[in-house]
Amino acid sequence: MKYGATTRLSPERALEKAREYFGRLELVVEEQSPAHVNFKGTNGFVQIKVETVNDTELEIETKGFDQQVKQFLQRIG
Repeated sequence: MKYGATTRLSPERALEKAREYFGRLELVVEEQSPAHVNFKGTNGFVQIKVETVNDTELEIETKGFDQQVKQFLQRIG
């Protein structure tokens, strides 16, 4: 499933929050850069890309972690 959201956090802070949140779920960072972070777990994955237009826009794709992605988006919204 794909999700999109906008936040006032900087791209760096949004990815930092993602690493904190999804790290607590025991997802492993598989790949990262200043513009994205990919997590992998035994039940699926979460991929987050960030881009700055006026605010920070997030594009998230997941398999197996839809509820957790929705909760994360509520926290940073």
